Amino acid sequence: MNNSEKNFQRTLRSAAKTIAQPTIAIFFALAAGAVAILLTGNSPISIYRAMLKGAFGGQYYLFATLARATPVLICGLGAAIAWASNYMGIGGEGQMILGGFVSAIVGLYAPGPVWVRWTLAFAAAIAAGGVYSALSAWLLDRFKMSLAISTLMMNYIAQYVMLHYTQNHFLDLSTDGKMVQTEMLPLEMRLPIIIKNYNLHAGFFLAILLVFAIWFLMYRTTFGFESRMSGFNIRFCEYGGVDSKKIMYRTLLLSGMICGFAGMIEVFGVQYRYVNGIFVSASYAWVGLNAALISGYNPIGILFTSIILAGIQTGGSLIARSTNVPIEISAIIQGCITLFISARFLLKFRVPRRFRHRCRPNPAMETLKNPEGANT
Repeated sequence: MNNSEKNFQRTLRSAAKTIAQPTIAIFFALAAGAVAILLTGNSPISIYRAMLKGAFGGQYYLFATLARATPVLICGLGAAIAWASNYMGIGGEGQMILGGFVSAIVGLYAPGPVWVRWTLAFAAAIAAGGVYSALSAWLLDRFKMSLAISTLMMNYIAQYVMLHYTQNHFLDLSTDGKMVQTEMLPLEMRLPIIIKNYNLHAGFFLAILLVFAIWFLMYRTTFGFESRMSGFNIRFCEYGGVDSKKIMYRTLLLSGMICGFAGMIEVFGVQYRYVNGIFVSASYAWVGLNAALISGYNPIGILFTSIILAGIQTGGSLIARSTNVPIEISAIIQGCITLFISARFLLKFRVPRRFRHRCRPNPAMETLKNPEGANT
């Protein structure tokens, strides 16, 4: 067997191992969801069939799923950049809130033609998310503060600070204060709808372009290589001349910029205004993080995983409206997928007895195990 055949077989084994764990996790998650459905007195098969129809059954449901998958996908890309480098922050939600809020304010009140206001809104969104994420990097660098804890707390800070400013400075008074939200964006500032009477907007295609851009950055650039290698062994990278502190700041800055952009896409493509609590209730950032974990931080994998998870959410909404199955079933399934993805023991299979005779013992290992029997 030549080297090319060996490399090909090694690639196949690696791909099979990569696919096996998410597949097993999804199977066990669906099984756990089936148990929960049985407790409600319904048939899991019929409920899963209705959920599948509600996610992908027809043009309307498919486009609704793709529209919901758009912010999930973008947040998943932002999370993948940080987590692939072993910077396990969970501040995507706060960065998304800031990006959505500042882009809405700039889109409403910035002067100039449409393209200028669009450019300013985009710059404001990525700057807000990036700076907020870089702040967590500074806390880690300066005070050795846990990245997970600091970013989690910063989510709440962003939520309540934006609540204050929306309620006291930018509140839409036409709703009599019943909803804490800004005024509607003008028509020319909204993302165009792809097909009339459907809610799939141009942001989905921007997200697709971002997938390939992030893939190229992670796997075809020096920064991506150094960033990923620092996640494997930071001391080795420092020994090789990599400035780990600079890599940390750049990685978390870029991650926050992407999450801020996700907030802008949701505001300009779906809500057409900043609505307090919409990012929290929809859990875009958390579902995006799940997508990144399931796909092993691969941008192409995040694309498909985001659509699947968004389909679980939209399908869960349909069955909640049409049956007595609660919408929390979809959250149970997503949570179980993440749980089983994290459980590495799922891939620790025992070799079947009928295949054990094919496993040839290594003479060198046998010598190490039995030194008395070694040749002298």
